[in-house]
Amino acid sequence: MSSPPEGMIVRVFGDLVLVGVDDDSLREFGKRGKYVKIVTKTGEELIGIVSNINLTDELYRQSGGRLELIRGYEELTLVRNEVIVSILGTLTSDGVDRRILSTPTPGDRVYPLDDEKLSEIFSNGDIEIGVLNTQRGVRVTLDLNELATKHLAILAMTGSGKSNALGIIILNLLEKFTYPRILLIDTHSEYIPLKFIDGYEDRVRIYAPRGRLRDALIDIGIDVEDLEIPYWLLNIDEWYSLIGLDARATKQRRIFRAALRSVKENELPGSRLNDPIYFEIGHLLNMLERMRDSDEVLMKLEDALDNEDYDFIFTPSNALQLKDDPKKMFFLITKPVLSNGLNIISLGGLSSEVQNVVTSMLLRWLFRISIEAKLKRMPIPMMIAVEEAHVYAPEYFTPAKYILEKIAKEGRKFGIGLIVVSQRPRELSQTLLAQCGTLIALRTVNPSDQAHIQRSMEDVTQMVLSSLPSLGKGEAVISGPAIPIPGIVKIHHFDEQAERICNRKVSLGGKDVDFKTLWMESLNEEALDEILRDIYTVSRESRESFEEEKRGTLDKFFGE
Repeated sequence: MSSPPEGMIVRVFGDLVLVGVDDDSLREFGKRGKYVKIVTKTGEELIGIVSNINLTDELYRQSGGRLELIRGYEELTLVRNEVIVSILGTLTSDGVDRRILSTPTPGDRVYPLDDEKLSEIFSNGDIEIGVLNTQRGVRVTLDLNELATKHLAILAMTGSGKSNALGIIILNLLEKFTYPRILLIDTHSEYIPLKFIDGYEDRVRIYAPRGRLRDALIDIGIDVEDLEIPYWLLNIDEWYSLIGLDARATKQRRIFRAALRSVKENELPGSRLNDPIYFEIGHLLNMLERMRDSDEVLMKLEDALDNEDYDFIFTPSNALQLKDDPKKMFFLITKPVLSNGLNIISLGGLSSEVQNVVTSMLLRWLFRISIEAKLKRMPIPMMIAVEEAHVYAPEYFTPAKYILEKIAKEGRKFGIGLIVVSQRPRELSQTLLAQCGTLIALRTVNPSDQAHIQRSMEDVTQMVLSSLPSLGKGEAVISGPAIPIPGIVKIHHFDEQAERICNRKVSLGGKDVDFKTLWMESLNEEALDEILRDIYTVSRESRESFEEEKRGTLDKFFGE
């Protein structure tokens, strides 16, 4: 019977140790991400992870690098096998302590950890995210309370599986908890298929603004609720974003600010600029027309009013019917952020400026509700997931960035957990990223992205960063308080998990177009004609309807 694999520490440098192993043991130790146990001379057992491998031909080294002196002596090749191990903590009777309670020294013995011990460490959480990459029999779970109160960042390059990772987390939350409250900002409308999972239909709600996407979803039988963002609830920064007044347009901003303040004060004397006071949009147009040097601002506002993508903001029919009953109107507007289950805010097809306005206003009200609930000792725990987070919280200012950073810094006190998902970490607010305690990092090769991750997150070690370029699709390094120790994980596939629940295939959207297949097929001319006809018909009808409504509004306030 062969002896179990064993290594020996030959060098210690900080939290890294160099472990020498023979050729037979190298098969077991020579895998990045492999967990090992170090038995110290004081009797403590440390846990470490193999982060790199160093193999050296000693004959080549001693020859001074002269290959001609060692050719023909392959049978005499002497290889020095060493693996570099990052120490993660101390093994205990019930798992692992992240403190290193004993100092390893040269001569300490090192052994691979078996599935049973690793299962004790990784399999006691609430959310099953996947299995260990090196030992597929070990389930990896995340602790919900640590995930929600410390926040989570899911980062990866395009096509590496970040949407799949978020989908798996959401599936777990819906399956395990009776009344979760999850708000998903779905930038590209990728998560609509969650509505198709049997048994989840009533627990998944989709909110979309009036327009082509919403109509298309309704046509295929998906129940979609109206998303409305009434213009009179916008704050000044959201107005600036909506009509395209960036920070350099100081004069135009000043003019618009004065006009908006005047209109609100006319409606309710003593009101402040950002108070949610209803006013007719025609009054704002009229006020701007009477102001000096306001032509450019007026043109920007008129352009926004002419854009059918903004109808759910400027002509929110449901909210307008309730404008005289603020209580009912607020219930209508806050329904997407308060309902049990998963509430998907589907924003596919909208410009980033409009997406920013929607996200900013919804999260402002959610945060305000959470504060009031906590003050009344009735906390309402909520989880917010934001896809393409760099759109809402880049390094420069946007309305959504302000509230996202505020939630990241203060949300845990009021029961708000945050998940930010991005394929461009280098463009994401460093302040926001720094507040995310747990990291799920899939394949990332851009050095700027890696450096940004390291600067922003305390728990990111060099071992984590060095692993990112070599990860395969669906593989991730997970670290932070939601997982007992950092690990390289093979994340479950969403399609397979969804099929397990409802016995049929359900896939997330956002997958790449298969050029190789489609370019072998002729274009369907009938389908193309129908697409173009629908676009023309909808555009004309929308334009005529909007122009009629706009003429009525202007006639009312500028005289019939």
